[in-house]
Amino acid sequence: MAAELDPYNDNTSRPSRDGVSSPTIATAVNSANNIAPYTVGLHGVRIQADFTIQAVLLGTLGLCGMVIVIFRLQQLISAHIRHMLAMRADAHQQVYFARNQSSWWPKLKSHIIYAPIGKKRHSQNFQFLSISVGNLPTRLQSVLICLYILSNFAYCAMLDYGVASRYAVLAELRGRSGILAVTNTIPLVLFAGRNNPLIPWLKISFDTYNLLHRWIGRVIVIQSIIHTASWAVSQAASLRWDHILIDLTEPFMTWGGIAVAAAALLAILSPGFIRHAFYETFLTIHNILAVVFLLGLYLHCNIPHLPAAPYVMAAAAIWTTERFLRIVWVIRHSFTIRGLTEAYVSTLPGDACRVTLHLPGCVKIRPGMHAYLRLPQLNIWESHPFSIAYAEERMGVTEPTLSQLETGALGRPGTNRQGGCGVTEVSFLIHAKAGFTRKLLNFAQQKESTGGGPSRIKAFLEGPYGGHQSLDSYGHVVLLAGSSGITHQLSYVRHLLKGYEDGTVATRRVVLLWVIRRADHFQWAATWLGPLLRMSKDVHVFDLRVFITQDGGNVTENLAEPEVGVFWGRPDVSAILSKEMNQQIGSMCVTVCGPGGLADDARQAVRNVQEIGHVDFVEESFSW
Repeated sequence: MAAELDPYNDNTSRPSRDGVSSPTIATAVNSANNIAPYTVGLHGVRIQADFTIQAVLLGTLGLCGMVIVIFRLQQLISAHIRHMLAMRADAHQQVYFARNQSSWWPKLKSHIIYAPIGKKRHSQNFQFLSISVGNLPTRLQSVLICLYILSNFAYCAMLDYGVASRYAVLAELRGRSGILAVTNTIPLVLFAGRNNPLIPWLKISFDTYNLLHRWIGRVIVIQSIIHTASWAVSQAASLRWDHILIDLTEPFMTWGGIAVAAAALLAILSPGFIRHAFYETFLTIHNILAVVFLLGLYLHCNIPHLPAAPYVMAAAAIWTTERFLRIVWVIRHSFTIRGLTEAYVSTLPGDACRVTLHLPGCVKIRPGMHAYLRLPQLNIWESHPFSIAYAEERMGVTEPTLSQLETGALGRPGTNRQGGCGVTEVSFLIHAKAGFTRKLLNFAQQKESTGGGPSRIKAFLEGPYGGHQSLDSYGHVVLLAGSSGITHQLSYVRHLLKGYEDGTVATRRVVLLWVIRRADHFQWAATWLGPLLRMSKDVHVFDLRVFITQDGGNVTENLAEPEVGVFWGRPDVSAILSKEMNQQIGSMCVTVCGPGGLADDARQAVRNVQEIGHVDFVEESFSW
C-alpha cells in the first residue's frame, strides 16, 4: 500500500484495458519513477565536488589578482626608482632609461599586451552589416576571456559519468552549473562598480573591468540556461509534464524562473549597438533587471536553504555598498551650507560649453580624473562622465563676474598662495552631440540669447574617479587628443609643467598633439593652453601642435599663440613618434584620449617602436 501512495517508488505494473498487465506501460512507469528523484532537491548533486570546484574558481580568480598585484608592484617600484633617479637629472643623464633593459619585454608589449586581435582595429567600433557591434578586445584581454570561459565550461563538464543513471549525471550538471552561475555573480557585480577597489589596487581601468563584466554576464546566462535545461530534460523524461506547470507555481521555482528570465533579457539588451543607441534607457532597464535577477536568485536559493545562498548575499552586499558609496560622494561634493552646488555654464564655438563647479572643501584631483555630472533641471535621472579639464583649490567661493565666465577666467591655471582651501573649483569642457549634452548646450544658448549672460544651474557631482596613471617618472611624454579628448590631457600637461618648475618630475619634454575639426575649436581650451605655453616658453619643455581636419574658423584669429604649430589634416602618428624617438629623453610614455581611429593609430605607432627604445602606452576611453 505504501508503494501505491509513493509515486517515486511505484514499481508495480499497470493493467491494460483488457485486464492484462502491459509491460510497455510498466516499463515506462518504472523508468519514470527511477528518474523522478533526480528532478527535485539535491538528489544526484555532488555537493562536496561542487564546493571544491567553486573553491578552484574563486582561487583561480584570486591567483590572477595576486599575479597582477605582484606585476603592478614591480612596475610601481621600477617607476619610483626611475622617478627618484631622473628627477634631478638633465636630458643627457636619462639615456639609460631610454633603452630597453630586456629583449623579451618589448616583444611581449608589442605582440600581446598592446596588440589588438587583428592587425590594427581595437578602439574603433567594429561593424557588422553596417551595424556597430562594439570594440574588439586586445590579445591579452582575449586570452584572459577565453581562459575564463573555457575553464567555466570545463568545470561544468567534470561530472561522474560512471553512475548507473544518466539522469543522475543531469542532476549533477544542474547542481554544478547552478553553483558556478551563483559564484560568478560575485565578480560580475564587483567589476560593474565605479567604486571597485581593484581599480586603484591593480591600476586597471574601469573600461577593462566593464569589458570583463559583460563577458562574465554572458557566461552566467549560459550556465543558467544549462541549469534550467538539465531540470527540464529530466522532468520531461520522467513523464511528469503535467507537473511542470504545478512545480513552476511554487515560490522556489517561480523566483528561479524570474532570475533566469531577467538574466536572459540582460544578455539580449547588452550588445553594443543597443547600448550606444539608447544608453540611458538601456542603463535604467539594466539596473532594474539586475535588481530583479539578484532578488530572484536569492529567493531561489534561500527558500529551500540551498548552500549557495550566502554567495548571492555577498554579491548583493557588494552591489548595495557600491551604490551607497556613490550616494556618499554625491552628498560630500554637491552640498554646501548654501545648499546644492551650482554649475556655471558658458557657451564656446563649435557646439561646446564650459561647466565650472565649486566643490566644498579640499578635493584631491589627480591628473586624468573624471566625474559624473547630474543636472536635475535638465534630467534628474541621467548622470554622465566627463574628464576634469582643470581643478584649482581656493580659499572660498566668490560670485564670478560676467567677464570671468565669458573669458573662462574661472579654472585658469594658478596657485593658491594663501595656503589651505575652502573650495575646489573644477571645470569641464563638454562637446554637444545628442541627448544630455545637446540639452545642456541649448539651455546655455537660450540663457545667453535673452541677455542673461552665462547661465547657472544646480548640479550634483559624483566622483572623482580614475587618475591612477602617473607620468611623473617619464622623461618624455607624448599626449594625443581628439576633439574634446583634450580635457583628459590638459590636466597632465599642467601637472607635468608645474612639476618641472618645482623639480618634482622626471619629465623634460611634453608634446601635445590635438586633432580638431575646425580652427575655432581651439577656443575650447585656449584660456588654459595660453598660460601653459608661456610658462614653458623660455625652457622649451612644452610643444603644442594642432591638426585641423576641416575648414571652419579663422586660423589667425583662433590660434593667436605664436608657439602653437598648426597643421592641416590628420596627423601621421607613426611618423611623428619616429621623430620623437630620435630625440627621446629617458623613458617615454604615449597617451591618447579621443576617437577610436586616433587611438588605434597611436597604439600601432607605439607597437612599431618597441624595439627602438622604452615606450609605454596608455589609452583613456569611455567605451561602455
